Amino acid sequence: MVVIEKIVYNGTNSYLIISGDRACLIDVSAPLSMVEKFLKNVKLEYILITHAHMRHIQYLREFRSSINCKICIHKNEVTDFVKVFPDIEPDLKLKHMQDVKITPIEITVYHTPGHTEGSVCFEIRSLKALFTGDTLLKDGFGKIRSPQDMQKIVISLKMLSRSIPPETRIYPGHGEETVMGREVWLDGLDMLS
Repeated sequence: MVVIEKIVYNGTNSYLIISGDRACLIDVSAPLSMVEKFLKNVKLEYILITHAHMRHIQYLREFRSSINCKICIHKNEVTDFVKVFPDIEPDLKLKHMQDVKITPIEITVYHTPGHTEGSVCFEIRSLKALFTGDTLLKDGFGKIRSPQDMQKIVISLKMLSRSIPPETRIYPGHGEETVMGREVWLDGLDMLS
């Protein structure tokens, strides 16, 4: 049985995915004390980072010093990550369409630049779940800082809307969950170049 625990702290979501006696955490926006109550008899194997903005990684040092787990971030996000944590080296530099396995779960990485250069989404197709950070929120997307970034996020969102089944549940970095098929505004992106 697989369980998804949503942990909300200061308006930012983290997600703990537990499969048997193993787990992974998507983003570290909450203190360890809020997460460890779910880790009884469970080994946290991976921390998967959607992007390196402080609200999504602020408790990483606390986790790293207490739990021996692998930190995973997209290769294009490492530069921003080391600005925040110059003394922490990511264990795994992720690439587009790479799979990360937490037996028996397979997590697929989608590189979705726009909000940041190395933003990613994590899909668990067997659970019909997509963890989107700030790439895709209910009824919108995260902050964009330039016209070039806007162009990138449009491309990323088009790719997701074509690749992710409509029944997939969206677990964003902020706010409420949604379902891919309900985000009908994504269809309008095809009119943009």
